[in-house]
Amino acid sequence: MPYPYEKSYPCRSKWLYVAGYGLLIAGIFLLFCCIPLWAWLALLGVLLMAAGFVLLGISHAWR
Repeated sequence: MPYPYEKSYPCRSKWLYVAGYGLLIAGIFLLFCCIPLWAWLALLGVLLMAAGFVLLGISHAWR
């Protein structure tokens, strides 16, 4: 029994999958290349603060 989406999209071209994933990877690469350095440092700061809160919670420092 065919799946319902096969009626709408009968073409199963391997090239379309390759092109779709290629465009997706290219877009992610461009996104990472275009983010300025200060945004990466701000993200690192937020991650370090979150790690600090987790470690303080694990150590029960706020009892």
